[in-house]
Amino acid sequence: MERHIMKKLIQWKNSKKKKPLIIKGTRQVGKTYIIRQFGKENYRNVLEINFERDLSAREIFQKTHDPKEIYEYFTYFALEERIDQDTLLFLDEIQACPDALTALKFIGEDFPCDIICSGSLLGVAISRTSSYPVRYVEVIEMFPLSFIEFLNALDINETVLRKVFDCVKNCEPIPELLHDKMNEYFSLYMVIGGMPEVVQEYIDSQDKKNCLRIQRAIVNDYLADMVKYSDATQAIKIRECFDSIPLQLAKENHKFQYSMIQKGYNARYFDNSLQWLKDAGIVIQTNRLAHIDYPLKKEVELSIFKIYMGDTGLLVSSFDDRDVLRIMQGEIGIYKGAIYENVVAQMLKRLSINAYYYEPNQYTEIAFVIDCLDGITPIEVKAGNHTTSKSFKNFVAKYKPQYAFRLSSKNIGKDEENGIYFYPLYALEFQFDTEALN
Repeated sequence: MERHIMKKLIQWKNSKKKKPLIIKGTRQVGKTYIIRQFGKENYRNVLEINFERDLSAREIFQKTHDPKEIYEYFTYFALEERIDQDTLLFLDEIQACPDALTALKFIGEDFPCDIICSGSLLGVAISRTSSYPVRYVEVIEMFPLSFIEFLNALDINETVLRKVFDCVKNCEPIPELLHDKMNEYFSLYMVIGGMPEVVQEYIDSQDKKNCLRIQRAIVNDYLADMVKYSDATQAIKIRECFDSIPLQLAKENHKFQYSMIQKGYNARYFDNSLQWLKDAGIVIQTNRLAHIDYPLKKEVELSIFKIYMGDTGLLVSSFDDRDVLRIMQGEIGIYKGAIYENVVAQMLKRLSINAYYYEPNQYTEIAFVIDCLDGITPIEVKAGNHTTSKSFKNFVAKYKPQYAFRLSSKNIGKDEENGIYFYPLYALEFQFDTEALN
């Protein structure tokens, strides 16, 4: 399964001043698979250490941070293989050995080989490691499959993707038959999501119910991690926060409310638990803006935000069986706002675009405001073909952004009078991911 992160890994390998690389991301996004594939294709030898399985390796780092002693251990571990410049040292599940994270500061400079680390709860481990070697490592975050990667996995012809890309860049309508087909694929993507195992199951069986079974197994793995990597009291609170997310998004106002978890409780009680979910990469937080001014960061209201799932397919799988069945049949119902916003938040996060939302009053909301494309860019998200929004027009008229996007199921177009670009939801990545088709 082709992943765009491979390009970043090759760039890292070819860098003359590279440092040990940490690849973080949620469980089951494909980190181990892609590192093994990268190592196989680009190195003579790959030495893999799994800290959850190889207890002796964990003990070495607990005893010493001396590069010579650690190198000697790895030499014994490699047996007949030489550890040199054509070797990739892959330290997997490194969150199980915080001492190994600390030691990267020392071994990165003295080891002759390239070093890549990964782990399922690295964000949590890093946040808890006081001696994390910030300046001595590089970090790449890996996400579920993007929509373009999803299309590649379905073996969609590259000429077709190039046609969509060109139309988006030139703001020209996509041929209607192609546009309708892309809307179908995007609806499928929102249900299947981007977890590689789920996508592969769909490719193999074309059975959405099988995909749902795997999605829920992944969620159960998340729940197990909450117990494994936190104390008993916090694990309960983390799960309560996590379980509330579908309900938070199902209500008309998607703002995260602690009272929906337990009445009478506030941020002080649940903040650390919510932070754990963010550190783990399981959820995405989008804060509200108090005002529209540049730079946007200084206008953020830290205590008011929305929480989305890191994978929209996993969000869908968390609904009741009856609702999931309806969504699979194309009847999104009360969840349509939640699902559409969630997939946009997911795409913006993967593109490393900081996104916020704006709510000047209780009747008006701009779903996303980003600092991109030479200024402040508002994004409105609409389900179906209904795209009329007086509040969005008023926002554009007041702040006069160079670009304003309305995402829906409609084809590409532009409201010349109000300066608003219409794009299909599926076109968002084609607009912002300039390297996807290179």
